[in-house]
Amino acid sequence: MTAPRQIQARATAGALLALLAAALQACPLPEPQSGERQITEGAVQVAWNPDPAPLIVGRAFALQVQVCPVTARVLRVDATMPEHRHGMNYRPSIKSLGEGLWRAEGLLWHMVGRWELAIEVEVAGERRWLRQAAQLP
Repeated sequence: MTAPRQIQARATAGALLALLAAALQACPLPEPQSGERQITEGAVQVAWNPDPAPLIVGRAFALQVQVCPVTARVLRVDATMPEHRHGMNYRPSIKSLGEGLWRAEGLLWHMVGRWELAIEVEVAGERRWLRQAAQLP
């Protein structure tokens, strides 16, 4: 290998190591704070927190979503009531805040009972849904 190619290969390897180190610093997510919930599926972790908290029937809310690895993208957020076989009447909008932090706005759970929150995440070109039950009194 010629000297310029060796330098380029080392620079590329260094950049990859720096990206890996940054991803490892953010993963795994820290222990959940008050009111925060976490979902883990394989190497993907999601922490979510409603805003405002606590969730109240018929009151619109947003979700703060932290994703690990930070290179993951949140594609969709949805919720259903499995026992009633229906979902929300609204489709939330999603916005990246950077560093693996996302905000989903426009959620509203209009009935008391068990809801299932679903967050679609894309990591390295692979899409997956992470799901978790939440009970509204």
